[in-house]
Amino acid sequence: MTANSWTGFLALSEVIDLSDLYETRIDNDSNGKILYIGYTQTPNAPTDQPIWYLLQLEYDGNGYLSRKRLPNNGAGFLYTWDDRATYFA
Repeated sequence: MTANSWTGFLALSEVIDLSDLYETRIDNDSNGKILYIGYTQTPNAPTDQPIWYLLQLEYDGNGYLSRKRLPNNGAGFLYTWDDRATYFA
């Protein structure tokens, strides 16, 4: 069977996630746990520009991921990566 662009697209859609289409930054604590994840639509984006979508990760007492939090002002590409910790209460 000959592959065409449609079957190639379907195969690609099975292995990528929507977040794979964005540039991503990750902030870890000293133990390697992820604290913040930031996404932007701009390749090689400056971290001081309000073009980032942010999530904060929280862990339970056993160290398991228990929550993904949005910034206080809600979801959107509205935040700077540099100031990520200031957007969550």
